[in-house]
Amino acid sequence: MTGVTGGNPGALAWRPRHTAAIGLIVLLALVLLVPFRGYLTDDTFIHLQFAKHLLRGEGFSFNAGEPTYGATSPLWVLLVAGGGALVPGAAATPADAGAMPPLALVAKAWGALFTALAVALVAALGRALLWEPRVALSAAALLALHAWSARWAISGMETPLALALAVASLFLLARALIDGKNSFAAGLALGAGVLVRPEFLLLLLLACAAVAWQSSTRVRARRLAALLAGAALAAGPWLAAAWLWFQRLLPNTGGAKAATWLDPERAAAALRDSIRIVLAADLVPLAAAVLALAWLKPWRAMGAERGRRAFWMVILAWPVLLVLSYAAGGVQVVSRYLVPAAPSILLIGLAAIRHASAAWPVRRRAAALAAALVLFAMQNVAVTLAVSAPHARRHTAGLRDSLAWLGLWARGRTAPGTLVAIPDIGAFGYYSDRPVLDLYGLVTPKMAPITVRSGYDAVVVNALFEPVGRPRYLIDRSTREARLSPPGDPSSPYRFLFSRSIPDLGITRPTPYIYSVYAIDWGVYDRLHPRTAEGGHQRLKGSPGWSTINGEAEGGSRVSLQNHN
Repeated sequence: MTGVTGGNPGALAWRPRHTAAIGLIVLLALVLLVPFRGYLTDDTFIHLQFAKHLLRGEGFSFNAGEPTYGATSPLWVLLVAGGGALVPGAAATPADAGAMPPLALVAKAWGALFTALAVALVAALGRALLWEPRVALSAAALLALHAWSARWAISGMETPLALALAVASLFLLARALIDGKNSFAAGLALGAGVLVRPEFLLLLLLACAAVAWQSSTRVRARRLAALLAGAALAAGPWLAAAWLWFQRLLPNTGGAKAATWLDPERAAAALRDSIRIVLAADLVPLAAAVLALAWLKPWRAMGAERGRRAFWMVILAWPVLLVLSYAAGGVQVVSRYLVPAAPSILLIGLAAIRHASAAWPVRRRAAALAAALVLFAMQNVAVTLAVSAPHARRHTAGLRDSLAWLGLWARGRTAPGTLVAIPDIGAFGYYSDRPVLDLYGLVTPKMAPITVRSGYDAVVVNALFEPVGRPRYLIDRSTREARLSPPGDPSSPYRFLFSRSIPDLGITRPTPYIYSVYAIDWGVYDRLHPRTAEGGHQRLKGSPGWSTINGEAEGGSRVSLQNHN
């Protein structure tokens, strides 16, 4: 039995036809992106807005000239801005919400490139593990077919870069742990990953533990130093700049979620959503891994060498630790958050199949591998064509007809500098060129603790954003139109103007929502403010508007559109 550790050397020879096969698999991966060629999310426009302002010389900011650490992926913003610098007119704000912005095309091009790189790298990782070419190519094919990778690859989000860096980190870590190569390169990839998704800190910690466990006492310090030096070289300059500019090392999203740690209800929801997302795309490799765990000896399958076992412990721990971190933080998990863990899950499944079939005849082993590929392809193509791609088209159309349209309205009907309070900031901010007061606190950090503590509904009903800023307009998101301005209620400072609707907030929230636009009469607020200060929220509950809002199922929700695409 050869297990996971290697095989017949004659069967490991890499030939020109295998290189050609990699090219075909990469082409397959790119073809599977075609259904998502028009896909955009509200979060996409957050990245585009930061990139646009960099190109204009207005700093790392969402609101022009107001630096803030509101971009979760600074490296992605810098790449989009760098590519945009080569595209004439990329820094201009589009006048047509129906056309694809030039910066979005730049982001999509980067996404396609990094998706292709990830697919090719996972085959290289298979070779580094001394897998037969057909198994290494199968790893590439599985990633090319992956439904969630395809969904996010050209959405304009940072997901494909995170995926490519995850595969690169694992490949370079395998070379360091198994082949004894210097761990500096693995540190570089992991450090770059931290600038794309903060969760890469977990993978960096796992890599440190693996290097420390694998190395002898004599070389442990040197190898750990090389790993950390690489990470520091990649991430250090940005982290130093972030501390100087924003007085923090991690994006504002961390502060927005600080009060939800270890909440049992939210933790259970995060675990449930994570399991559903993984099962929707990775049922076949997971089933193979579970069967191997139940009937075989997976520890023996890792190999006798300490370095190989250390590598496989990282592979096994990374998806689990990622999901548990989301559960502990009460994060509302969406599919793109788990894409960086997909290569690990695919490798575990392939390793299980390879180990279980090690004693079989060659043809039977090949048939088992082919069957797994066919089943995986059927599941993922079905998810893409029946669920993911139709939703992407529907959601993008709704986004353009709601938030993007509202942004163009604000640009055409309001004076420059007019402040607007809104829960979903991306497309509106990008198209409006007006400053926003972010009700969830991503780019308005002072709002984060208020919204986490009180809930979104209380924030808009009681104008709890007033200490942070006095916007001229409020755009409220709800399942009901004009809910903040009940007829005959003189105590409401909100004057309803009009509304736009969106068919859903993402696959996990299929309910239609309405964006209601209000003008805010701060004179009314000031007349009522002494009474509000006396009675607090309890006095406001007696107003006609409160009972209507409090009866909605979404009451107190802390969820933004950015978390559900």
